[in-house]
Amino acid sequence: MKNVLLLLFLCITFVSIGCRKKEEAAYDVSQGAVQTLQDTSQIEAQYKDVIAKDPKNYDALVSLGNLYFDAGQPEKAIEAYQKALEINPKDVNVRTDMGTMYRNIGKFDKAIDEFKKVAAMDPRHEQSRYNLGVTFYNDKRDMKKAAEAWEELLKVSPNYPNAEGLKQMISQARSPQPADTKSPSSGWVAK
Repeated sequence: MKNVLLLLFLCITFVSIGCRKKEEAAYDVSQGAVQTLQDTSQIEAQYKDVIAKDPKNYDALVSLGNLYFDAGQPEKAIEAYQKALEINPKDVNVRTDMGTMYRNIGKFDKAIDEFKKVAAMDPRHEQSRYNLGVTFYNDKRDMKKAAEAWEELLKVSPNYPNAEGLKQMISQARSPQPADTKSPSSGWVAK
């Protein structure tokens, strides 16, 4: 009987400790989120201070744009990237990120223009070519241009890390299903 009571006591103790740890972990996570927001605000203020003192500080402008990119603030990111590109219009990574932000706010033609500018400046820039295909495929619903963009990516970068996946996407873009047909995997098939 003593063994059963001891075992029951130990089980209750472990469950109690486990519950407290979960509560503490949940508290730590929310505290971490608040800390992250505070840190982001402080970093933003520091970049803005540097830019106020030196409006042509390219690194600070790009870093501020990247901060806004990561924080999901595309309009602010675009503004910072535009100022940076006034200083260095040939930075293909900044231009690609700005195109991504245009895409995020639904300005697909502007995104496409940015990705094409990058491809003209650096034909081997993989991310811009990939993003160009994604924008045509998902946003413009132009399967032909999506496939062409991705095929061009594979042509200039035959060792593209996800070449097999990209080939599958090209195949899907080249042979799309009719608009009124659902895929069998979704359980809906046109009759």
